Amino acid sequence: MLETLRKKARKSNITRAIISIIAVVGILAVTKFAIFDVITGPTQIDITAAPETYEGKYVTIDAEYFLYDYVDHTTTTKKKYGGSTTTINGQSYVAFQSVYDYENTTSTWYFYSVYLDKDQQDSMYTKIDEAFNYWEDESGTTAPPDPVKVTGTWSKMDSQMERYFGQALAELGMEETEYDKFYFYEIDTNKIGGVNPTLFWVLMAVTAGCALFGLLSIIGMFGNGYIKEIQKYLQKDNSTSMSAIEADFGQARTIGKNVWVGRQWTIYMNGNKAMILANKDLIWGYYYRRTGRNSVSEMRLYTKERKLFHIGLSESETQSALKIYAEEQPHMVIGYTSEIEKMYNKNFTDFLNLKYNPAKNAASADNYFNS
Repeated sequence: MLETLRKKARKSNITRAIISIIAVVGILAVTKFAIFDVITGPTQIDITAAPETYEGKYVTIDAEYFLYDYVDHTTTTKKKYGGSTTTINGQSYVAFQSVYDYENTTSTWYFYSVYLDKDQQDSMYTKIDEAFNYWEDESGTTAPPDPVKVTGTWSKMDSQMERYFGQALAELGMEETEYDKFYFYEIDTNKIGGVNPTLFWVLMAVTAGCALFGLLSIIGMFGNGYIKEIQKYLQKDNSTSMSAIEADFGQARTIGKNVWVGRQWTIYMNGNKAMILANKDLIWGYYYRRTGRNSVSEMRLYTKERKLFHIGLSESETQSALKIYAEEQPHMVIGYTSEIEKMYNKNFTDFLNLKYNPAKNAASADNYFNS
């Protein structure tokens, strides 16, 4: 018995571990493995490097100059009874870095985009004013604006954003030259790994849960946790031994792949754990099926303590099991009707008088006369 159950549990643990690994890798891939950048810290951009070098990465830069808020990012919500409302979430700004070449006494400007939430709009307008005041001051007495540390995902613009960005630069009188480089990339401060921060951390929590689940499944391949419920049953019922359960399991009828109905006990696999039910405690069994998105096909078993157990089986498998119970467990009500369910819920004593109490009394009388 133990070897059979161990193999079943190990197979379940292997499947769980594989699914967990796939889920972890899948979520990390969707978020572009940005969690590693978050853990180690954002990458400092070298603005002179090829822009595609940092595509999709979690980066940071001390943005020197902001010139223009060229796009409002909005969300439009339709009202239930007509009409809609539009909310501004943030703005995209034209920014640039100036890199001076002391050897050739030339300066190259690198233009790119930065997305910031709307609550930073006022402070950014101040930065824009400071930038223009600095560049338009021929006296050289105006100090340059303090750089703004910007952290987010370095993302390639889509075609529409490229068009807006190009139009904004044209309005500013800029043309791409050897000393004016246009990067059609944006540092999105509202994205980590291509998703908003809230969703990112939710996904990371799910990833951590999947990783832990996978680790426990791997550990479960080599432990005895699969028989924990049977061991608990033996501790609760001192009159029963493991050898008795094994003997009953040896003559049990196998239902499907993971259920064994013996004369005294029913053992079944619930994921990676073996479960045990004493047949003498069962009072009702029937097949249950639900179709649709959350479809269910199972055998339902109820105990005298009014506990319900769900065992995944097909209808034909359930009927095979119920036939065995009907033949060998006379104290059980077999099959479902709404009247039986109502009696179970509203008048449990009458329900027990259907089969359980008469069978129990008959067994007691037999024991008395046999004695």
